[in-house]
Amino acid sequence: MLTFEYGLKTGDMPEKEMVKIFEKALSKVAGEINDSRIPKKRKLKKYTGPFGRSTPDAEPPEYDYIYLYSHRPSNLYLELYPDREKNGRVKFSEEGIVWNLYFYILSDYPNRISPEDRIQEFGSRVIEELFRTLPYSIFVSKAVNTANCSSVSASPRIVDGNPIVSSAL
Repeated sequence: MLTFEYGLKTGDMPEKEMVKIFEKALSKVAGEINDSRIPKKRKLKKYTGPFGRSTPDAEPPEYDYIYLYSHRPSNLYLELYPDREKNGRVKFSEEGIVWNLYFYILSDYPNRISPEDRIQEFGSRVIEELFRTLPYSIFVSKAVNTANCSSVSASPRIVDGNPIVSSAL
């Protein structure tokens, strides 16, 4: 599994509008794949904690809430959370970053029921759709963990001359 974390330069975009963009991408791809194992409720859940630590010795993050998407029959796990914590800590020091996107895609999950089954495409296609439709800049952080990679061929906007995602996730 390969995980990514991105800073999003959303400017003054209202939070509700941004969440709608994420939910629209989830629904669009789920509709295109049309598999009953993908839940009908393709909404981001507002989660109030507790929040995990980035490392065992790190202080836990302090947020009022984060948004997440995680459903057992889906190969996508996604978190959307503020760059600035309640205590003032920031994840990215880059100016203009308001929200962070953390996600991972499980390759080879869930099991295919036929050679034509497209359910394993769900996660990568959602991320492609997000990067294609997000109306703001994306600042790349890093791949957090590498093993069992799936691929995304999206080409989101370029920031500071650097492509954000162009191949392996």
